Amino acid sequence: MLKFSYKKMFKKMIDLEMTNAKLMEKANISNTTFYKIKNGENVTTDTLLRICNVLGCDISEIVECVEEDKC
Repeated sequence: MLKFSYKKMFKKMIDLEMTNAKLMEKANISNTTFYKIKNGENVTTDTLLRICNVLGCDISEIVECVEEDKC
């Protein structure tokens, strides 16, 4: 089963020296939504678009589909 991974987003933030708090402020993202992103949960495409605008990138640069770990 596939799931979303936002690891690319966090790598991009490091490259841009942007903190979690600064991204949340600039993209108008709530703590709850950011928690979902950190835990690989689904968020709206509107949220992803706002993040892309802040980071100056395409969606493929912040999210990817990966195989879900099997326990």
